[in-house]
Amino acid sequence: MKKTHLILLLVMALAVGVLISMSGDFSEYSNFSVASQATERNHQVVGHLSLDKPIIYEPTKDPNQFRFFMKDANGLEMQVVCLKPKPQDFERSEQIVLTGKVEKDLFVAHQIQLKCPSKYQDEANQQLTEK
Repeated sequence: MKKTHLILLLVMALAVGVLISMSGDFSEYSNFSVASQATERNHQVVGHLSLDKPIIYEPTKDPNQFRFFMKDANGLEMQVVCLKPKPQDFERSEQIVLTGKVEKDLFVAHQIQLKCPSKYQDEANQQLTEK
């Protein structure tokens, strides 16, 4: 084998190793209590919006940040600071997946994914009420 082939093979093996190690950080969901104990790394926390608490979004002041409260799958509630603009229909979300870290008493999220009600469920419910 040529020297360049060996070097190329080694670089590819290293790249695969890096990708595998990075994906291992997000292979499973966490909760707020685990995230509070391991503050040095990012966590994916699944939960739902606490509708009885305020959602603070001031786009004229900072359009890339909003605050809200979320309960995780275990029912633990924590205030969240999301470093993204507030998504459309945020209040209607059924489930929220946050990626971030706990800093002091806040969960600071740099990614957010929403699971919103399906438009097909809304149409099916409307058809049932019309009958």
